[in-house]
Amino acid sequence: MPWIRVTDTAPAGVTGVISINPKAMEAVGNVIRSISFGSSALTRVQEESIATVVSVANKCRY
Repeated sequence: MPWIRVTDTAPAGVTGVISINPKAMEAVGNVIRSISFGSSALTRVQEESIATVVSVANKCRY
């Protein structure tokens, strides 16, 4: 799609595609936040720490 520009600061992958539709981006963000954070007995810092360790172990670039 030639009208989509990819730059160093552009979101990658699926996020980049969804980002062209702000309502969709907001909806996806809400789902991710509700699933990822606050649905356990862990604190936000603990959940973020676990997510970071898993991302590093998986060599995730995000």
